[in-house]
Amino acid sequence: MKCKFCNAELEEGAAKCPACGAEVEQAGKLSAGKIALLVVLAVAAVAVIIALIMGGTQEPTSGDPLSATGEPTVPVVTQEPTTPPTVPADGNPGDVTCKGTYTVSNEDMTAAADTVIATLGDMELTNADLQVYYWMQFYDFMENYSSYLAMFGLNLDQGMDTQLSIDGTTTWQQYFLQSGLNAWHSYAALSTKAQEAGFQMPAEYRDYLDALPSELNTNALSAGFENAEQMIQADMGPGATLESYMEFMEAYYLGYLYYNDQVGQIELSDDEIAAYYAEHAAEYAENGLTRDTRFVDVRHILIMPQGGTAGENGATVYSEAEWEACRQEAQKILDEYLAGEQTEDRFAELAGLYSVDGGSSQNGGLYTDVYVGQMVEPFEDWCFDESRTHGETGLVKTTYGYHVMFFVESKQAWYETAWSDLLADRADEIVENAMNELPMTVDYSAIVLGNVDFNSAY
Repeated sequence: MKCKFCNAELEEGAAKCPACGAEVEQAGKLSAGKIALLVVLAVAAVAVIIALIMGGTQEPTSGDPLSATGEPTVPVVTQEPTTPPTVPADGNPGDVTCKGTYTVSNEDMTAAADTVIATLGDMELTNADLQVYYWMQFYDFMENYSSYLAMFGLNLDQGMDTQLSIDGTTTWQQYFLQSGLNAWHSYAALSTKAQEAGFQMPAEYRDYLDALPSELNTNALSAGFENAEQMIQADMGPGATLESYMEFMEAYYLGYLYYNDQVGQIELSDDEIAAYYAEHAAEYAENGLTRDTRFVDVRHILIMPQGGTAGENGATVYSEAEWEACRQEAQKILDEYLAGEQTEDRFAELAGLYSVDGGSSQNGGLYTDVYVGQMVEPFEDWCFDESRTHGETGLVKTTYGYHVMFFVESKQAWYETAWSDLLADRADEIVENAMNELPMTVDYSAIVLGNVDFNSAY
């Protein structure tokens, strides 16, 4: 069985593709929004677009299974009375408020599909192309923030052109429209820079893109559509075409790969990192980071006790014998490691074989940049013992079970953090400089958007 989106091999009954993360359709047509998940945007590119969309807002995460803080805090949302939806009046013709609503009939959308609405040098964006960028931004937002729609004030049962977005000045339709235009601007600018530099797309990506139309048609037929274009239009409106979708993919991959190549060439000196930390020392200190703060990298193999009985509070209680059996199993694994080649790679292999910690077992039991207060106390006490050296091993008992430990290294947290933040700033500058050097021109009055029934997906 293969993934319909990326053609990767799937295990029987898999809910998600291990390669691209897309949900696996078991039967029938793809629901609205699924084709948008075909493209799994790389972390660096997503960071750029999300920053443009969210302006710094981040989604809470639950953390790793050894977290000392437990479940994430769920925001309390107070439901305010709503007024009947009204489309706002047209605004400034030179920005995204030009039209109070950009939605038109399917017929009008199809008629205006080839109209050019933005340019960057010799590159043009038509209404057909825009549908892909617009709906990609919406679906990406929903993939990341669908659990927080009430907090953001987005009601999917009401037109997005009738609700103010989180910036308080534009509607949600205008908001996603501007983020879609920004996405095209960044992709087009980076693609242009790549072409100017003579950058060549690696063969494996070229082969993937060349084969994609055929794959999409095959997937469309198996999902109940007549062809790939019909499948794309189900998620991106009547103006979207297979050609516009492929142009999106071409611009994305060429721009992203060039961006990744440029980021890989960034070199940061110790003096630059120290200067960056000094410049932001007050901000770091507010978050508990000083020159004395340390990070540690550690690998572990978690073995949990078996059996147990339900305690008074509902938690599982294990007997001394059950805990002892767990310790013996952990000791057996440690002895196996000590009897063989005592390397980090070998420990990682054993973690993949034996650890029941789903958060790290697939990565050789590795946790990086562990800081004080992140993990449970016995685990941290072992990790932050100042005498630890690379390759040390041991057993640690926590409420989770017994951990076979392998110490990787201790690092200066300020240096690692400043290095990471400075690199991120320099990476952002690559995109910002390209966009500033190659501005886009937009005719907001020519923009139209088609209707898409996306409610069934959410």
